[in-house]
Amino acid sequence: MIWKIGFFEIEKDWEKELYIQKLKEILKEKIEDTKLYFYKEPLNEINAKQFRDLNIIIIHAESRINSTVVENLANTKLIITRTTGTDHIDIPSCEKSGILVANCPVYASITVAEHTVALMFALARKLRIAIDKSKILDFSKDGLMGVDLLGKTVGIIGTGRIGSEIARIAYGIGMKVLATDISPSAELIEKYKVKYVDLETLLKESNVIIVMVPYYSQTHHLINKENIKLVKDEAIFINTARGPIVDTEALIWALKNNKLQGGIAMDVFEGERVLLELQNMLINKTFTAEEYEKALKTLNLLNYPNVIFTPHVAYYTKEAMERVIDWVVENVSRFLVCQALPMQYKFYF
Repeated sequence: MIWKIGFFEIEKDWEKELYIQKLKEILKEKIEDTKLYFYKEPLNEINAKQFRDLNIIIIHAESRINSTVVENLANTKLIITRTTGTDHIDIPSCEKSGILVANCPVYASITVAEHTVALMFALARKLRIAIDKSKILDFSKDGLMGVDLLGKTVGIIGTGRIGSEIARIAYGIGMKVLATDISPSAELIEKYKVKYVDLETLLKESNVIIVMVPYYSQTHHLINKENIKLVKDEAIFINTARGPIVDTEALIWALKNNKLQGGIAMDVFEGERVLLELQNMLINKTFTAEEYEKALKTLNLLNYPNVIFTPHVAYYTKEAMERVIDWVVENVSRFLVCQALPMQYKFYF
């Protein structure tokens, strides 16, 4: 059997070449039993019929694997997403159709944690305001008084792999660490003096609030217009997990009511798909009216000088990209050789 393997959202030639090189190295002569296809576009219900012959599919965050797409993937046995989150995949539909799903849960733990901490420092030292002022040749200190992070309390919502790395770094710079999680970590308590509390207590007592839980039905708008009222007026708020975990209207309310004066930083946000496509200057028919509405509300946040956006790049470093390629190659080769995956995957849905 010739295995047809499709890679979606591959924009860089070096990425394509590295996949080919590493697959040849690990599969050796078995590479002759494969055909590799690389596409720049994401996989979705508009184009899914074109790819019904693919046996293995590798996607990224912009692909949308819903039940309609799954129905069209008649010959697909395995879907690998080059992301940690899986909210863009209808996993129950895949399971019903006998399609295995694998994600990359470990490749960017340190990478995302470091980006998150960078955003924390940027807000604490008013870097966006300083940069904006310098661009208009204003080198005064007005509006630039920052705060020390030493001795402050960081509240981490979710202490999985990335949240644990953030706890390590925060403890290392002398911060007190609060956390909330459905499965408290004894290791974090022992090594970094993490104190587990409920969400409401965390919101009330934290100087810096970091969202780091996976997105699924139970975490949709986990931060909302009710509990945002609990935060300190001078608190810093950071989301590098998934956009819909935080209700954008709650953030707008907070800023209008002098909450979160320490600033807001987001690498992910509601309406993200629309905003990340703005540079194409095209109306994309795959976006819903709700997505456009969310995007407009998110753009409203940029009216505030203490808000920082980054375009979903917390995972994006050279080292992390190399790790994810190795991870994908390992899963593909194991599946081709043994019809199995190197680990058992668990998902939230």
